[in-house]
Amino acid sequence: MMNDRKSRFSINGKPIYQFMGTSIFSLGAVWNIAKVEPGSTVAIFGLGTVGLAVAEGAKVTGASRIIGIDIDSKNFECIGNVFVMRAALECCHKGWGTSVILGVAAFGQEISTRPFQLVTGHVWKGTAFGGFKSRSQVPSLVDKYLKKEIKVDKYITHSMTLANINKAFHLMHDGDCLRVVLDMFR
Repeated sequence: MMNDRKSRFSINGKPIYQFMGTSIFSLGAVWNIAKVEPGSTVAIFGLGTVGLAVAEGAKVTGASRIIGIDIDSKNFECIGNVFVMRAALECCHKGWGTSVILGVAAFGQEISTRPFQLVTGHVWKGTAFGGFKSRSQVPSLVDKYLKKEIKVDKYITHSMTLANINKAFHLMHDGDCLRVVLDMFR
């Protein structure tokens, strides 16, 4: 949406609003924010679509160990839970460990930790859209996809018409799919 809260897109004169959680940008959290290097160990809290995209980014980067932590992918995905955000920070290596927050917490939630965690070198970062700059960096992301360097199609588990948009949101919310592509012209 634009700053005036109006959508930039419409169909048949009616505004179309996008869903922010486009998990492909999670790859950018690995490359742009955490700056994972080959041989690194990456732990991912939550293995929904966002967490799986983070794992893909870590693999492409050359991480030597990728650890996935998820007790229930229907209720626990990359993640939005402030207690898990704190746990992720506290699991980092002292001196250089970095925790990158991708999940969006519920309105009004706050995260906290003991100051000792930060004093001992733990780093807490957050990102929206993986730190990608849309005009200058998203075209290179598309190139990586077209060259099959990153795999996006495997996250699309359903295809529906625009008339079924509410059902699509329910499927994602209930954990019954990863991502839905909506066909506006079918």
